[in-house]
Amino acid sequence: MINIPITKILFLDIETVGISKDYNTCKSERPEIAEQFSKYFDWFQKRFPEDHDKSFDYVFSKRTALVPEFAKIVCVSVSFVTDKGDIKSQTFSGDDEKQVLLDSQNLLERCGKLGFYLCGHNLKNFDIPMLAKRMVINGLLPPSILPSYDTKPWEIKAIDTKEIWQFGSYTSIGSLDLMCTCMDIPSPKEGEITGEKVHDAYWIDGKLKEIAEYCERDVKVLVDVIKKLKELK
Repeated sequence: MINIPITKILFLDIETVGISKDYNTCKSERPEIAEQFSKYFDWFQKRFPEDHDKSFDYVFSKRTALVPEFAKIVCVSVSFVTDKGDIKSQTFSGDDEKQVLLDSQNLLERCGKLGFYLCGHNLKNFDIPMLAKRMVINGLLPPSILPSYDTKPWEIKAIDTKEIWQFGSYTSIGSLDLMCTCMDIPSPKEGEITGEKVHDAYWIDGKLKEIAEYCERDVKVLVDVIKKLKELK
């Protein structure tokens, strides 16, 4: 089912938070970003209709981590499988987003030159555009392994496990947690930190280490998923 050698797959996950702790903090520290957020507040409410009666602060804290223009990447974790079957992993995390992205840029550029494919869950709709946009915003050139505006669909070197699980149906459900449960793979969502808690865990609790560990668990599960898919007969 997966024809690419597992030794040529770079498993990747990222963790993001809102660019500031809350809307009022953003108004104080990044007024130009806060102004743009206010202009797009209606878009957020349409995108997340359950927030239609929520405050600016609530929407900012809950949703900006999902939108590159208003987000900040605090962790990038990757793994690959060696020819001997060992799993090698590396994680870049920190408060300095540009340094996290610079470290990631260097690694991704090397992997691209070695012919690796990226693998992630919802990779094409979230991780790739988030990484590329945040790199541009931070004055960095996205590595060639990330698709650009002129990359043809069949040239994208990415394996998206969400696309695999949907089997062409864009209306089907397909979270990584659900996919793992159905495939009898231990879920990465069993720790204290989960995706929806990352913003507060970072800005309020200062749990960057725990966020990185959560990110690493997601990457480990991706390896398990691909291994199981490659074993299908």
